[in-house]
Amino acid sequence: MVNLELVNASTGRRAGAKLIDLALLWVLQGIPFALASSAALGLSGSRYPTTDDQRALFAAAVWLTVGSVLGLALWIFSWAWEATTGKTPGQAMLGIRTSGPDGLAPGWGRVFVRNLVFGLVCLIPVAGTVLALVSNAFDANGKRQGWHDKAAKTFVFDVRLGRNPLTSGGINGPASFAPRIELPPVQQVVSPVAAASAGPAPVIPSPPAAPSPTPVPGPATAPAPAESISAPPAAPAHAAPAQAAVPAAATAPVAITPHPDDDVAATRVSSRARGLLGREGAVSGIDTVLSFSDGRSVALRGPVLVGRNPAAYEDETVQELVVVEDPAKSVSKTHLAVWGENGRVWVQDRKSTNGTRLVRSDGSAIAAPAGTPVEVDAGDVVHFGDHFFSIGRSRA
Repeated sequence: MVNLELVNASTGRRAGAKLIDLALLWVLQGIPFALASSAALGLSGSRYPTTDDQRALFAAAVWLTVGSVLGLALWIFSWAWEATTGKTPGQAMLGIRTSGPDGLAPGWGRVFVRNLVFGLVCLIPVAGTVLALVSNAFDANGKRQGWHDKAAKTFVFDVRLGRNPLTSGGINGPASFAPRIELPPVQQVVSPVAAASAGPAPVIPSPPAAPSPTPVPGPATAPAPAESISAPPAAPAHAAPAQAAVPAAATAPVAITPHPDDDVAATRVSSRARGLLGREGAVSGIDTVLSFSDGRSVALRGPVLVGRNPAAYEDETVQELVVVEDPAKSVSKTHLAVWGENGRVWVQDRKSTNGTRLVRSDGSAIAAPAGTPVEVDAGDVVHFGDHFFSIGRSRA
């Protein structure tokens, strides 16, 4: 079973990985430098260099150049590899990874600052190297950040004992590492407006009237009253009572007055809102669920705005305004918009201060350009400020 928690690398593994990297550098540079020293020792020491002295000097210069080039090539390779994958040769061998503050690849700048501070501390003879290797053990925050990690804002994780954030969506992880949220099937509700526009409403019969008392037949020779001459004969005493005729008003179509909230005709969508919806009349993805880092889940049935205090454009129609509690103010007031169209889901950064970043289900990350819709899919994670939400699907 894979441990999905993040595990900070131990001091021993960090020191071991750094020593492996240094040993590789010493080997690549040490052998050419040793050969250069050997050639230099073959000099005769004469005031006037001989042919052998010239050859020895040439050999020493060549070996020094080779050692310098190999050392520089290894340093550039390690820099690029750690910046893009979080690995150095030593870290790859011992199963640890360097990451940025979001758990993704640290980048060129952070790796440069990290190595620069480590090198400056190592300038102190012997003690400096030891302090640089074990400074992470004195981290008061319990995150095992060494002095060089604090300067570069980097972390080092043990991917053999825990999750590798660089390939699984960063510090928070993608939706595939979170419990899948299944919503109940969407119940179709008949709209009264749609029923009225479809045709006449069904006839609603009146409740049956109470049966009238059976009249007592009079003498056969008694004349009938004038007003009852045209009336139908009375029903026999043993016959079932007849129901009263349905009033004419009950057979007419019943006009159903829609609730003001259901007045579709009164809804107006501005040109900016149409740009958000993709095109007028587009149907949002009702099977899409946004699972936020604070535990909330929002079923996407229309455009959703997310932020500290989100507000729609003038005349813009949205399904929901998701307010995010963010005391650090890393989230803009109206940070981003999410909507669905024909089974596809789109995210648009509303020109936020800190931007919006998308982490795909395969671990790749991209920045969402401000004002440009970017399509997302199930398993993707949308990071905004210090918060995030994942894209999931509910059962249809």
